[in-house]
Amino acid sequence: MTININTDIDTQIKQLDEMLEKIKQLEDKSKLLNFVTIEQLAEARNCSIKTAQDIFNDNSLPVEDYGKQKVVELNALINWYQQRRSRKN
Repeated sequence: MTININTDIDTQIKQLDEMLEKIKQLEDKSKLLNFVTIEQLAEARNCSIKTAQDIFNDNSLPVEDYGKQKVVELNALINWYQQRRSRKN
């Protein structure tokens, strides 16, 4: 039985390069997601934490729990603000 060390190392290096490229792609995609907390929304809108909490409690806003705090993805928040609403709804 003959083992070609160079071939095995080359194969492993190629596999490692492929894994590193996949990791880089995932990191790039993760940078596209920006989440906003209640406190950040209150600061951006210059409103109280209570008002920001009320906004987060609106069922039409796609909020999710992240640990012990609620967050909303920035693009979802922007889209939510672009929808017309009345005080009755």
